[in-house]
Amino acid sequence: MQLPPLGEQTLRALVHGSPLAIFAVDRAARILFWNQAAERLFGWQAEEVLGRTNPIVPVERDAEFRLLRERAVAGEVYRGMDLTVRCKDGASAAISISTAPLKALQDGVDGVMVMAVDISERQAMLEMLQQSLDKSQRLFRQTIQTLATALEIRDPYTAGHQQRVARLAQAIAEEMGLSVEQVNGILTAALVHDIGKLCVPVEILSKPGRLTEAEFNLIKAHPQAGYEILVSIEFPWPVARIVHQHHERLDGSGYPQGLQGGAILQEAQIVTVADLVEAIASHRPYRPAKELSEAFDELRRFRGRRYLPEVVYACLAVFKKGFSLEGP
Repeated sequence: MQLPPLGEQTLRALVHGSPLAIFAVDRAARILFWNQAAERLFGWQAEEVLGRTNPIVPVERDAEFRLLRERAVAGEVYRGMDLTVRCKDGASAAISISTAPLKALQDGVDGVMVMAVDISERQAMLEMLQQSLDKSQRLFRQTIQTLATALEIRDPYTAGHQQRVARLAQAIAEEMGLSVEQVNGILTAALVHDIGKLCVPVEILSKPGRLTEAEFNLIKAHPQAGYEILVSIEFPWPVARIVHQHHERLDGSGYPQGLQGGAILQEAQIVTVADLVEAIASHRPYRPAKELSEAFDELRRFRGRRYLPEVVYACLAVFKKGFSLEGP
């Protein structure tokens, strides 16, 4: 069944009665049409704006609105330009506008139809969500810092170790061109990579002499303990697994699981290299600090066997570019 065409009066009534604010402008932005929803949204009656230059678009967005008009005149439909506009009473309203070509019967494109949706409530909700997200992120960072500090208070010989490892791991990840999300996950895991040492007796952590086999086995349990501490926390990254694997080696000689090759997360291998370099270059109860060159020799000697080659290259590169474990 073919429906009869709608008359001009019916079409005008439909547009006027639409709950969507609709107005039309010519190429110079003069108002040609202004429906009732536009009157309610912006405050101006039709007779106040017809023939006038568009009163709602702020000056700083005028060039953008002019481009939309030009694209519409060329026949293009555009959806979703968000902006804050002026209303008659001086208040501001957040709206999203779409534009479409407005055609006369015989003369082709001669103007632009603009449809506006009030998104003030949506914007307010987004701002509230952003504030909530910012607060959650602050609490998250504070929690991570608290965990890191708890270990360093207990083990003053390694004070600053996790922060230095985290800085180096971040620099390596960035040198490798990893995504922001991956870098953030690596940074977070590195900040707490030794959290499992909370389960190791402090007299073993600070023992100045050589460890017995039994004592060393307690030390070797700290990645597993760290995993068990962190696994129940819903991080957006595999933090617990990175901590669990930061003493694994490509050839299977690491601990606690003896993982090999691709079974070890790339992120964990980055923390591994950063941890190794910082540990060699720092003072320990059982030995003085060594030269960085010794750490680099270790990386070169076991590149591809224990340590991922691209991680080794990136580590050496960041130091060549001036990175310092003691900060900028």
